[in-house]
Amino acid sequence: MLCLTVIVGAIMMGSLPVFVRNIDMNPLQLSFFRLFFGFVFLAFILLLMGEKPKLKNPRLVGAIVCVNTLTVVSYIAAIQLVEAATAALLLYMAPIYVIPLARLTGEKIHPSSWLALPAGVTGLWLMLSPHDFSGGVLFGLISGISYAIYFILMKKARKEMEASHITFAYLGLASLLLLPALFIEPVSVEGKLPWLFGLGLIPTALAFTLFNYGIKYCRVEQAPLFALVEPVAAGFFGYVLFGEVLTGTQLMGAAIILLSVGVAAKGLSDVET
Repeated sequence: MLCLTVIVGAIMMGSLPVFVRNIDMNPLQLSFFRLFFGFVFLAFILLLMGEKPKLKNPRLVGAIVCVNTLTVVSYIAAIQLVEAATAALLLYMAPIYVIPLARLTGEKIHPSSWLALPAGVTGLWLMLSPHDFSGGVLFGLISGISYAIYFILMKKARKEMEASHITFAYLGLASLLLLPALFIEPVSVEGKLPWLFGLGLIPTALAFTLFNYGIKYCRVEQAPLFALVEPVAAGFFGYVLFGEVLTGTQLMGAAIILLSVGVAAKGLSDVET
């Protein structure tokens, strides 16, 4: 049952579009507030749990900070420009991109994962078929590719450090990295603080904590599959709150993407066991 906290965390992550759409701010500044408030809340959670973050391999942590900051900024930009479900599925193409990237780094790839690659690309093409190639699509593609690199880096980092400790360092250092964005243009938080607090708490600190907690109680192949709840949740919130409806072709593409991501995730986890 404790493994189900992964699903709760994924649903919380899927609520990100709700907060992004209700805060009028550029992606860099919005990312800063998400990461900063997430850092504050996660620090409080770790304090309550009596954990003291311990970090090793600063160079690897620095790479994770840079790559995941790019992921967060580009994903938020995509949410602002295209449907929530489309942005989430572009992000969740990451396990498909991981396949060739992992092969280049010498990882063993399960044969079934290679079948997921053309299927995922086909699903992506169907998903994007109603769209012209726009800034939103570009940002979504960037978020997926950078997220794939993050997966590979995190796999290495998890051998040396706890996931919650890496996340704590990432949120704090990424906030510093994005701090200059506050001076790009005037920032007004009047009337936005409740949304900003929620942004840092619900789809960030709480979501990451529950997700990482649940992973400890899941079989290795379960967590990546449960994580697929996130794009489904994002699409649900987009439909219910913003009236975003996908076409039949897009729904077919989304289904193929989810299926191929599930196959890819299971294939990658089978190699690890």
